[in-house]
Amino acid sequence: MKPYKQVFVLLLFMIGHAALAQSPEEQKMIDKAARMRDSIMKSINLDEVIQQAEAQHKKMEKDINKTDKRKNSSAVTITNKMLSTNNNAKLANWELGVADLVFNHGYDVRNNKVKYVKVGSIAEDGTIVLNPSVKIPNLKPLNNFKNSNIFYDIHNPDVYQYTNGESGFNLNSYVLVYQNDQKIGTLTVGNSEKVTSNLLTPGNLYFGDEGYLLSWVYAEKDCAIKANEDWKGDLSNTGAPLIVATTVSYDLNFKAGWNLVKTEVIGTYHFPDAPEEDRSRYKKHQHTSVAAVPKDATYYFRPSSY
Repeated sequence: MKPYKQVFVLLLFMIGHAALAQSPEEQKMIDKAARMRDSIMKSINLDEVIQQAEAQHKKMEKDINKTDKRKNSSAVTITNKMLSTNNNAKLANWELGVADLVFNHGYDVRNNKVKYVKVGSIAEDGTIVLNPSVKIPNLKPLNNFKNSNIFYDIHNPDVYQYTNGESGFNLNSYVLVYQNDQKIGTLTVGNSEKVTSNLLTPGNLYFGDEGYLLSWVYAEKDCAIKANEDWKGDLSNTGAPLIVATTVSYDLNFKAGWNLVKTEVIGTYHFPDAPEEDRSRYKKHQHTSVAAVPKDATYYFRPSSY
């Protein structure tokens, strides 16, 4: 029982037993209690005081819970920040344990789950093993790439040229990191933190931070994509025109099975007086096939909470 309630109950108890008082001293105590009661009731609203005390008690409990959460989170701050490798395939300060690397290729509406295949793993010490070999089902034809190009850097779809355009094809510029069948983050590969973020973010695709990003591709048959476009236009996000000229080239040759694509952002237009989100635009995108992950590549792990 709260202190205020205890006092009030005591006063009522003493007053309620007035009929049992036998001595002048007992009567004086009862009279004093009654005066205390009247004084309290006149000067304050006791119910309000009790409510305020209870609210303060709840606030203290909430503050304690917040403090405990901060203490717990400080021990696992890794889950709230990006991690990267340093001239190797081992994530620094990795503390999340063994995890699977998966390539998603669709969505199972009936079971409300992402469809994926395992393409690698992260070891207990953060070492990355990425060596896809499993066949990808549910592929779309290569000649549909003009409608599904995640980079949106070709403005005229007629410039695409395909070889074996009917071949099944799937491209992702990341792999997902899973534990216990739940996504805990995303892994990208390149040589620039900004580029690997920008080229996965629809609103940032035109930014000009130089560097490259790797994409994983699965092709059903040997096939190819070629495209070249010189374009000039407005690449503003805010309505105030930012007229730039861009050059985009695709020179992609795929063998049946797994492939790698290197997307380079080359050259930057700087607009120091533009709004923060419009201060750079790329001059050139160059997409080429590569045989392996370049030696200077960095692996970036971004947790789901990042």
